[in-house]
Amino acid sequence: MGYDMYIQNPDGELAAGDENSFRFAWTALPRTLDAMANFGMLTELPVPSIPPLTAYGLTVQDFGPGVQPDQATANRIAEYRAAYQAVMDAAEPDPTGIPTYKLQFNDGFLVSVAEISAALTTYEAHPNVAIAEMPVGDPTWRHWMAFLRRSQTHGGFRTY
Repeated sequence: MGYDMYIQNPDGELAAGDENSFRFAWTALPRTLDAMANFGMLTELPVPSIPPLTAYGLTVQDFGPGVQPDQATANRIAEYRAAYQAVMDAAEPDPTGIPTYKLQFNDGFLVSVAEISAALTTYEAHPNVAIAEMPVGDPTWRHWMAFLRRSQTHGGFRTY
């Protein structure tokens, strides 16, 4: 059990290859978030609301296996999915870091290139940052920083 991060290409598709994914154990993510907060890489924003199914006249049963919706229901499902995806893809116009909730929840939030860039800029401006990635002890931090830099050159990453 844990959190899986997958690099996304600029076209929105997930990038193939093991180098384009990162996995946090349930116990490792809190330590990493603490370190990121200490470096000023995170920003605290409210978790956005997912549109309720009822707003689209839908129920969970409309998404069940083998369900063949009529055209009107299929249209509402498509509208709901577009609204849901808009929430998952949303980003601040001028981010100051990565919103913490995008890393805490494994719902598929997109961490944008701009958010990653802001976080890395803050991190790299920190005094004595070079010692943070020295190859001693737990390698999670230096591997995580390498993943962030790689995802910055693609289309960001999603959390699952």
